[in-house]
Amino acid sequence: MQSQASSYARKFQPWVVVMCNALFFLFAFISMTSFDPLNTYIRHAFHINAQQLGVLSAMYYYANVLFMIPAGLLLDHFSVKKIVLCAVVLCITGVLGFAYTESLLVADICRFMVGLSSTVCLLSCAILTSRWFTPRMSGLVLGLVVTMAMLGGVISQQLIYLVDLFNSWRMALVALAAFGALVWVIIFIFVKDAPPGYEAPEHHIDEQHFLAKFFMAIKNIQNWLGGLYSNILSIPIIVLGSLWGKDYLVAVHQLSDAQALMVISTIFFGLIVGSPMVGAWADAWQRRKPPMLIGAVFTLVTMLIIMYVPDLSVHMLAVLFFLLGFFSSTQVIVFPMIIELNPHAITGCSQALSSTIVMACGAIFQPLFGTLLQWGHHSVVLHYQQSDFHRAMLLLPIMFAISCAVALFLKETFCRHQFDEAL
Repeated sequence: MQSQASSYARKFQPWVVVMCNALFFLFAFISMTSFDPLNTYIRHAFHINAQQLGVLSAMYYYANVLFMIPAGLLLDHFSVKKIVLCAVVLCITGVLGFAYTESLLVADICRFMVGLSSTVCLLSCAILTSRWFTPRMSGLVLGLVVTMAMLGGVISQQLIYLVDLFNSWRMALVALAAFGALVWVIIFIFVKDAPPGYEAPEHHIDEQHFLAKFFMAIKNIQNWLGGLYSNILSIPIIVLGSLWGKDYLVAVHQLSDAQALMVISTIFFGLIVGSPMVGAWADAWQRRKPPMLIGAVFTLVTMLIIMYVPDLSVHMLAVLFFLLGFFSSTQVIVFPMIIELNPHAITGCSQALSSTIVMACGAIFQPLFGTLLQWGHHSVVLHYQQSDFHRAMLLLPIMFAISCAVALFLKETFCRHQFDEAL
């Protein structure tokens, strides 16, 4: 009986640990993408234009860019579980603060807090995956982790119904914070740092050791290329799914708000389906580079169809946005690739460097897209016109073309660790 229980634990505990930890990713992703359905309410509440909204939303990503590498270094050295639990509390505090404040400055700070907390979401899952699973499973596992986050994107589009229920966008965020409290309890109960027999990192701070890991990660050009690839293929989520997708579809394709939110949610459904599929495909094929190149090319083609084929019905748009999410899901292959291209001892730092570049997507493209929208307007605009969106949307196919070029320079790992030594 005891041996059966032990066998059960060995088989299922890795999945329980990583997926329960991924619930924080789900919570943080709902918080990140909540600006799309709440876009108009937030602009009206704080009396801001598109450019200012872009900056407010991007505070999340500024925090990511500034603190992702320190978060990776800490996760390499200290208890993953304890750091994640602290991060969940910080995220809940940021969401609640944003819900209750009337000050734009305080809203900026709260959004920054949510972004700061989220730096450990994917990094912690990547580290736990590297400890609890074999390398041949890492693509599938991390694909499922990202799927969990994308489910958060679908859920965030439904926040509009909570707004209707409570007659307040602020109370919708309070309900989101309550969900975060439940996530904290689940992580506290089920997540463990490592399986039995794993030699945990020493729990002390060694500045020279930190710096050695940091520079080792920086010197690997593949960490930069992988981060840039994933950065660009995150644009559909960051620009359309998180902030401007609903307004674009209403202004350019004449959809209703409800239709637009439904179409935007299909981006996340595409990522939900695509992330585990492409992760498993890459694992089975034992190739990383070809699927990533294919994903970049088809993301570009899909975006061009959305922008330039006239008279698309709501059903066609739903299919196209699903495909946009599905093809761009090849970005998840970057995470197992980074594990394989760096020594085990700097997994957290290397993932942090790559993720910093990824999250720079929001820090750069949300304000830039907002600036392009606001171009020529000299006051707060609640509803932007087709011409405004046509101008701003040109940014997307240009960047997707660049991602195709980046994919050509990525190194193939054949799903094997390229380093066996410890730092």
